[in-house]
Amino acid sequence: MAGKRVGSPLGVTLVAMVLAGLITALVLSFVLDDDETAGPPALTLAPGAGDGTIPPGELEGEPAPDFTFEPLTGGADIDFETFRAGRPALINFFYNGCVPCVVEMPDLEDAFETYGDQVAFLGLSSAESVRAGRELVERTGVTYDIGRDPDGDIITAFAGGGYPTTVFIAADGTITTSHLSQIHPDELRDELNGLLA
Repeated sequence: MAGKRVGSPLGVTLVAMVLAGLITALVLSFVLDDDETAGPPALTLAPGAGDGTIPPGELEGEPAPDFTFEPLTGGADIDFETFRAGRPALINFFYNGCVPCVVEMPDLEDAFETYGDQVAFLGLSSAESVRAGRELVERTGVTYDIGRDPDGDIITAFAGGGYPTTVFIAADGTITTSHLSQIHPDELRDELNGLLA
């Protein structure tokens, strides 16, 4: 007696198509997530900023704008000057849907572990929900201070032209460099050493 065939090629194809559809829907739900992780386009360049550095003269040597930020964990707004307490500072603007932002965050954490007692590190979750910002912080495991820039007002004050943007501020409060795009660990180290020289 011949063995009974369990499924037809058409049935197997239909099952495979249904599974593929479910996997695609699941992936898209993480990527799109009903605007919870939607933010501004990554690496939207300002005019003349194609080399990854906002053009000299726009910010370098200028006093950093005054601003307050809301901690991502909640609570009262914090004045940035009080936060940095006379130390040099690094501000990194990011959002959850920006792949270069996600990739560079472990490098920023490594730098924080080395320089965090001498340089004030601040990450600002920009133009996204609290949930999206917290999810990214948990996923990357960063431990430096994280605040919110929910409407993008702070990055605009720093003439940021896209994400990620990392701003370096000297102890006297002047901007030394503003870097647009993912920053390489060697560049990061050089900038931080320059702040401390």
